[in-house]
Amino acid sequence: MTLPGGAMLIGEPCAGDLHAQRAALSVLMARFGWPETARNALGQPVLPVGYCSLSHGGGWVTAAKGEAPIGIDVEAAGQRLENARRRFAGPADQPVLDHFGDSLDTLCRLWTAKEAVFKVFGTGVDFLTGLEWAEVNDTMARVKAVAQHVDLDLSWHRLRDPHAWMAVATVGR
Repeated sequence: MTLPGGAMLIGEPCAGDLHAQRAALSVLMARFGWPETARNALGQPVLPVGYCSLSHGGGWVTAAKGEAPIGIDVEAAGQRLENARRRFAGPADQPVLDHFGDSLDTLCRLWTAKEAVFKVFGTGVDFLTGLEWAEVNDTMARVKAVAQHVDLDLSWHRLRDPHAWMAVATVGR
């Protein structure tokens, strides 16, 4: 899938433990001709040219790459998000809760969005207060990373078989 700004996104369902998911991610990237990634000092995956982000969870493996910083996260809605809610969902997230309603699906959207934004920077995003929601609709949002003073475009994608949410964050244009 090609995203706005020419970024590329690949993904597929993947069962198994963390080791199996990481192996599947490497196979997926090789199948699409993507180069192997290295890690920078922050632990972020890096390509020889451009930017990339990797994620596995919710029964999926996903990868995104582009010419500008990009972050991706995938997760299934589940009780563990409700259990962790107080650590990542706060008053600043009311625009998202108002738009989608207070549900596990909404918590999953919030979690994946915040993880994707965090991956753009590699550090410095407070999960409770680190985003200002400027615009929210069914498939996308405009957010500001507070500490970095950077606007980002965020898109949400519902994945099926198994059901999960994926968020992709890119530096705003």
